Amino acid sequence: DPDIRLHMESANKQVNESVGLACNVPFTFAEGFTVYLQVHIFEKPAYTVLLGRPFDTLTESNIQNLQDGSAIITITALPTMERGKVSREEPSGEEETKF
Repeated sequence: DPDIRLHMESANKQVNESVGLACNVPFTFAEGFTVYLQVHIFEKPAYTVLLGRPFDTLTESNIQNLQDGSAIITITALPTMERGKVSREEPSGEEETKF
């Protein structure tokens, strides 16, 4: 949706405007699970995907950084349905995925 835009300020204080919002973009992670995200698109970004506080809040993620430089990421709430869609299955309780 090109009508929904935002301005993002980089660490070097440069401000860029998004070209729009893409809805219900499926992201499949290494462990084979897919989450649907609402993604702002930027021209020529310095990164492929930038996940930050909105992702952490949506997925209720917890990141444990280890001394060897690795990290354990725990995701408690997976947005596995497209926004605006309702699952036909009853939730089986709190699910947790680690990768």
